[in-house]
Amino acid sequence: MAGAGVKRVRKNGAKRLKSRERKEQIAAVAGRLFSRKGFGGTTTREIARKARISEATIFKHFKRKGDLYRAIIERSCDDPAGRFILTKRLEGRHGAEVFREVAEFMMERYAEDPSFARLLMFSALERNRFSDIFIRSRGMETLEYLAGHIKDLMDAGHFKRRDPFLCARAFLGMVVHYCVWQEIYGFKRFFSRPASSVVSTFVDIFLNGMEKKEGRR
Repeated sequence: MAGAGVKRVRKNGAKRLKSRERKEQIAAVAGRLFSRKGFGGTTTREIARKARISEATIFKHFKRKGDLYRAIIERSCDDPAGRFILTKRLEGRHGAEVFREVAEFMMERYAEDPSFARLLMFSALERNRFSDIFIRSRGMETLEYLAGHIKDLMDAGHFKRRDPFLCARAFLGMVVHYCVWQEIYGFKRFFSRPASSVVSTFVDIFLNGMEKKEGRR
């Protein structure tokens, strides 16, 4: 008889995990497969085989594909308490600190886990719902937070009046484009700069622009 507290092991060698642990395991396996083979090239049978479970177990925990996609997004973007990691990191930040924190977070995530960026690219190419779910949740949350911060700086007289959402998209686009070229297209094999230098330069370009002021010439 198995001792108290020992997880039961099935005949195929897979541990009988708690529901939350099993969902996290399935999401991890599915995310890795999707990022390597795309959504169209990955079957639930393959996910089940890699996770050493039955397909029925996948459907038990994820009734719809969208539920599985959300679990993958939460696993990559949220902390153990279920909060968006970036939002938590921005607490107490003001002014230029907000832009630095956003840029640092995105560069760290792309460098540590480029597979998530590949998921988004596969989704866009295959017209899969994954990227829509991500943009409607974490993507829009980031854009709205940054746009709100920019509007506050406009109201305080620090920024000229422009569409705050368009300004936020411009800043995020600059950072994301750099990360995609470096980590996904492999540009870092030919061009590399310290992350701190990239963040400082991008934030300075966004806040101050490239044009010299008349008095500095």
